[in-house]
Amino acid sequence: MPRAGRAKIFPQRNLLRQDDVDLLFPEPASATNTLGEIVAFPIAELWFDDQPRQIVPDATLARLIAEDRARPAELLAELQTIAITHAHYKAVLDGLRDLAQTIKAEGVLNPLLVVKVGARHVVRDGHRRSLASLLAGSENVPIHVVDEPSAVQAAARQLVVNLQREDLTALEKGRWVYRLALLVEQQRRSELNLAEGSSVVEALVKREVADPDESDEPRGVNAAERELAADIRRRVCELTGLSQRHYYNLIYLNRLSPEAREIGIGLSEGQLRPVTSLPRAEQAEIVSFIAQRNLSSKEATSLVQVAKSGDRDAVRRIMAKLTTGTSERQRTSVSWEPLLHAIPKDLWPRCASLRAELGALPDHLREVRLKHLWEQRALADEFRRQLDEIFAVYGFSGPGAPGEAVDSSEMSLPPREAQGPALRDHDVRGLTNDSG
Repeated sequence: MPRAGRAKIFPQRNLLRQDDVDLLFPEPASATNTLGEIVAFPIAELWFDDQPRQIVPDATLARLIAEDRARPAELLAELQTIAITHAHYKAVLDGLRDLAQTIKAEGVLNPLLVVKVGARHVVRDGHRRSLASLLAGSENVPIHVVDEPSAVQAAARQLVVNLQREDLTALEKGRWVYRLALLVEQQRRSELNLAEGSSVVEALVKREVADPDESDEPRGVNAAERELAADIRRRVCELTGLSQRHYYNLIYLNRLSPEAREIGIGLSEGQLRPVTSLPRAEQAEIVSFIAQRNLSSKEATSLVQVAKSGDRDAVRRIMAKLTTGTSERQRTSVSWEPLLHAIPKDLWPRCASLRAELGALPDHLREVRLKHLWEQRALADEFRRQLDEIFAVYGFSGPGAPGEAVDSSEMSLPPREAQGPALRDHDVRGLTNDSG
């Protein structure tokens, strides 16, 4: 049980570096040989059995899979219907439309990764690119067909790659950790010749009420089941680089009711984790308030602690207090701090790589890039004008001696040979297009 007054924290160590991932999940020889071949493949013949980033509600994808209709066109049609009334999915659809414009101009520069499952080609990486290609009017997309050594290895590698993406939501991470834990449990039961029984991972998630600080394996089961649960947790943490605490925090997010998950789809782990200690019937109301007021993790924890007391009057009082506090926060002006870092200090190697890419592009694609650069130059000119006005207001003439103006043209720039090598053309292209 948590100590009274102790703040809830969510410690975690860094996830695995890409070098570590490659060592843990080396590509099999057959996949390495196949990876060099890019094939134009009909979008209509692709299939989905997951969604690393949530494109449609989980229940919608599950229904399409059950009805044997989990194809890009079907998923896109569902998304377009849902986006009419749901702001989050409207944003997802808008993002796909933006990606479709890039694909129209430049094509799909990063091929989809696809595996053969029976006679079907199932997308492992590139779900969004396939949907955006449909919006762009394409019939085919470039794919790599790769082999999967095992379901566990494939899910683990995909989870690690997706966890490294900053735009993955807490609920998406939690769903993937849960899926990986279930696969590891299947594998371990087979290896240990354990009888098929109720899943210890499912038992961990289905428990009605959980303490926010609990980190033990399921109680009320025999020693073998407890050891299996601990073994699963150790294996998932080894595969993903998650800490034990972070593993449980993400697993417990799957305790949220479908209504609470739908409302809290964009909330952080810290905002959602305390709510998992409430009965599922009460979660949606609390998550809705957290989302509407954008409460901090600490405020969400305080609200949940009061809600657990069962005193509805006390809940209303703290909601009123938090409403006042968040109203004051909402009057805060737009942050100017990003302007302090608007121009990267490694400007010169970045420009060198840009020149290399522009020189390698065909004329019509170079024109697209140059139009974007023209807009950036206009913004940079305006930024400099604004800064000059600010300096004039405060009589600041540069970091030199008092009263001594510093001309930016006299700044010490690194010599050409020290500005870093230009990226090779294929290195630059590998960074373009969305990776989802």
